[in-house]
Amino acid sequence: MRRNSRISGFTTAAFMLVVLPLAAWAQPKVEITVKAEKEVTVSVKGKQVKKMIAAKGIQPGEELIYTLSYANSGTEAAKNVVISDPIPAGTAFIPGSASEVGDLTFSIDHGKSFKKPTLLTYESKGGDGKSQKRVASPEDYTDIRWTIPSVPAGGKGSVTFRVKVK
Repeated sequence: MRRNSRISGFTTAAFMLVVLPLAAWAQPKVEITVKAEKEVTVSVKGKQVKKMIAAKGIQPGEELIYTLSYANSGTEAAKNVVISDPIPAGTAFIPGSASEVGDLTFSIDHGKSFKKPTLLTYESKGGDGKSQKRVASPEDYTDIRWTIPSVPAGGKGSVTFRVKVK
């Protein structure tokens, strides 16, 4: 009976020494990069073509396009990947401009909480001094977040949103 216990103990120890370190290596590794660009129209062979360029020398009224690219360089799928980005100060989110990937939510409290747009509310005082609940407008958004259910090993993608410079 003892002999089986030793074999079983040895087998367990061997499993822990060999398989567990391998499992630690077999993990998702998601990296995210952010790019800010603006769209310009240029003439190419007599035709007007829209082109994306780096967002430099920005003026009020211009639109900026933010692209958040993600890639899973790990050996396992990444589950419930959260991609968040603040809406830059001095800009306003453009309604309907965000990629419809995964679960899209917004914040009006600088990322402390996130909700669907119709559920984003805040309290303000009305003309009569009473507190009123109001639905936030896209100009009130401070942050944007996508939760992507799964990014496979080696998988990649991107999400985008647009803002208007105030």
